[in-house]
Amino acid sequence: MTVYLAAGPAQQSTLTTVVLALLSSTVVAGIIAHILTGLRAGAAARRDRYAAAVRVLVARIEYPYRIRRRTDNEPVTLAALASTGHDLQERLAEARAWIAAESRAISEVFDTCLTELDQPFKQACQNAWSSPAVNGPEQMNLNGFGLGNQQALISRMEFAIGYRFGLGRLMPGWLVLRRLKHHGHSPAPGTAHPAPGS
Repeated sequence: MTVYLAAGPAQQSTLTTVVLALLSSTVVAGIIAHILTGLRAGAAARRDRYAAAVRVLVARIEYPYRIRRRTDNEPVTLAALASTGHDLQERLAEARAWIAAESRAISEVFDTCLTELDQPFKQACQNAWSSPAVNGPEQMNLNGFGLGNQQALISRMEFAIGYRFGLGRLMPGWLVLRRLKHHGHSPAPGTAHPAPGS
């Protein structure tokens, strides 16, 4: 003889609660996993864009050396250098626009770096175009030509970018600028700071 035991109302209620709890925890875990995956992907894309912006700064510093070390003044050589210069300007405009949309505080730092580079860059390019083409390996040693050591400027930008990742990303722009100033990486005096909350 087989006896079937029917679950009472209390057992059914408990079982329903357990099943619903398991389902809801799975859904919540899935949502959290999806959010974290999105955040990681966003951070990776942001890291790539900021790395590209730093590469543009370095390329701007290096461009006068490319001009100065040209080995001839043939039209094809000059055209290639001009094309490199145009490409650099386009990449610079793209980086500037993206950073302005991503963070007003970092945009201010980037703009200040570019402003500080502007005059030495123009002078170095002018000197490079006015100099004769390089004829031999000994002339590759430029003996002080160029913009000088700009590592501090690159370091300032790299330090500032650090505030766009991890917990630093939660800081408002005005506080980021204050901390940059405290660490000696602030934009030049007299530049307007973003309003709190930017």
